[in-house]
Amino acid sequence: MPKYTNPKVPEGISSGHDHPLADVARSSVIVLAFFTVLLIGIFATVRLAAPLIPFTWEQKLVRHAVHSETVSESPAARQRQHYIRALADRVAAASDLPPGMTVTVHYEAVDIRNAFATLGGHIYVYEGLWNLLGSENALAMLLAHEIAHVKNRDPIRSAGSALLASLVAGFLIGDGGIILDLVGGSNLLAALHFSREQEAQADNDAAKAVILLYGHLNGANELFSRLRGAASDKSDPPAFLASHPNLEQRTADLRNQAMRNGWKLDGPTTPLPSGNF
Repeated sequence: MPKYTNPKVPEGISSGHDHPLADVARSSVIVLAFFTVLLIGIFATVRLAAPLIPFTWEQKLVRHAVHSETVSESPAARQRQHYIRALADRVAAASDLPPGMTVTVHYEAVDIRNAFATLGGHIYVYEGLWNLLGSENALAMLLAHEIAHVKNRDPIRSAGSALLASLVAGFLIGDGGIILDLVGGSNLLAALHFSREQEAQADNDAAKAVILLYGHLNGANELFSRLRGAASDKSDPPAFLASHPNLEQRTADLRNQAMRNGWKLDGPTTPLPSGNF
């Protein structure tokens, strides 16, 4: 009866020529690249799918995080909010908003030079920025720009990306609290940032609305000019510029848009009301 034995395996047959750590590093790079591509794809999908959420759902999403009245009790602040909301209604009518989409402007009597659009059609204008502007035309351009963000569903796109980033960060560091902090309060409303393309499109749409209202773009020129002047004040630059950068490029784009469409750049402006009105 034949006797069988296991042959001796030659040394090195199951190992490569590379150091074992090199194999680990190579595998880690492949896994990291896979997850990077996966995350990029997920982020792109979220930004594309987010605007499909009905605007009424978006309004309900932030109803608990938005106060019905954020203006102070001072008569001047209340009168300014009334004035701004009336102007915003005119701008919204010229902006051709989709059916069922509305905007609500909140005037914040705080010395911060800022304004922003957020979820649910809510737009915040701060007293510091009001004081920086000199005419209704400039304020109309500002409101038209923020209304354009709402119309283009930019806040819900940005919110989707912010929430996804928080989920990823919470998963990586094992802290779900940052997700709850973002979703559970007003943090999400003020944490939205828009891309250069979104800002450029908002400028484009805002210019069309201002032309319909006034027949010229002097207000837009004034807005950008005053913001550039304020930006030179290094001690107190406008917070508005943190989320609305590239003033020089935006000014040039506005002029090019006016030339292409035959729009007037200059024209009469209406001063903003001052004091108690």
